[in-house]
Order: sequence, then C-alpha cells, then structure tokens
Amino acid sequence: MLSCKVSLSELDDEKLKCGLCHKCDGKSKLDYPFERDLLNSDDLVKELMEYVEHNTIYKCKKTEIDKYPDINVYRDSSCRELVCRIEAKFLEGQAFMKSKERVGLYAKETLVVDEPKLQSYFKCKEIDRMNGKEIPIYVVWKFDKPCSDVGGIVVFQEVDELQRLHRLYGYARAFRRKTSRNDYQNGKQLGIIDKYHYSIRECEPIEKLVEKINCI
Repeated sequence: MLSCKVSLSELDDEKLKCGLCHKCDGKSKLDYPFERDLLNSDDLVKELMEYVEHNTIYKCKKTEIDKYPDINVYRDSSCRELVCRIEAKFLEGQAFMKSKERVGLYAKETLVVDEPKLQSYFKCKEIDRMNGKEIPIYVVWKFDKPCSDVGGIVVFQEVDELQRLHRLYGYARAFRRKTSRNDYQNGKQLGIIDKYHYSIRECEPIEKLVEKINCI
C-alpha cells in the first residue's frame, strides 16, 4: 500500500544525515537497468491508478500522448472531463551519496527526475493553460531506497511548485551522470543522463493526494 510513513515536517538536518549503516558506498556502480526501471515504474503507475480510483469517485486511464504524465484522471467513466494528470517516479538503489556536495541536498532526502521529462511536464501545463484549462499535474515519487527510516516513503508535488523551485535553484540542483552500457539498446542511447533534484521536504505525503484531487 502506498504511504509516506514519516512526518515530513519533522525531518531536520540531523535526521537526514546518513549514519553508519554502510548500505550505500558513495561510488556509482554505473548500473542503470533501463528495462527494469520501466517495469518498476509501470507497476507504480498501476498502483497509483488503483489508489486514486479506490479513494475517489474518479476514473484513471493511462495517457496516450508521448512524453505526457503517465495517468489521466477523469470526472467519470466517460473520460471526457479531465480532472488532473499524475506522473509516477520509482526510485531505487543506493542513495546519491555525493548529493550534498553536488546539489546541496542530503542523500536521504534527494529525489531525482530526468530533466527532459521535467521540462515536458512544464510544457504540458503550459499547453493546457493555452487551451483555457487549469489542470493540476502531480509528480509522485516512491522513494524505495535502502534507508531504514525514509526508505519506501511515497511523496508528491504539483508541477507549478516544482517549476518554482527549478527557477529558484537553477543549475545548483542539476547534475549530469556518467553513461553506462545499460543506457544503450541496439546502439541507441535510451537512458537519460541529465537529472534534476528535489527534496522530500519540498513535497507532501501521498495521503494528501486524494484530498487534493477530491477538492478539484
């Protein structure tokens, strides 16, 4: 079941500093399994759709538009009136141990999103507005890291707030990782190496997502 499990408002610097568990060694293994990530993200999409439909009167459907957020939420089963959009992000593996040095965030709080995808969400919101529609876009992260305290939490934030933070911090939150053999399929690079980072402290617990959707 999707849940946050921690009080985000009570997470201070001391609680976010890594201890001596040694679950993350601070060195990239250069292992970015593209196909596995797609499967995990797809499972999260299905879980989110079930979560929203179970807790609201709305109907969820996967998007059919390339580069748009994963899920469309509609007023009813006719799927004519779009209520909001939801993007699913599944984060696993060891924490980004050099994040404090590189992007100014503790490893245990760092959420990542592919920069090109982030820009596509901003553009999607802009297109909706140009069409006279104010449609929220929620990005949901499942933080499935090995941390015993914050590992497994699920948080979200609306795209307008993510864009505000993006403008505020700019390149200070951007990072280009090294490529690995897993980034390529049939000689074509599919893995995205340009990343942008947010903090779990800049997000809201997943439990509040239904509340927000029900208020639209």
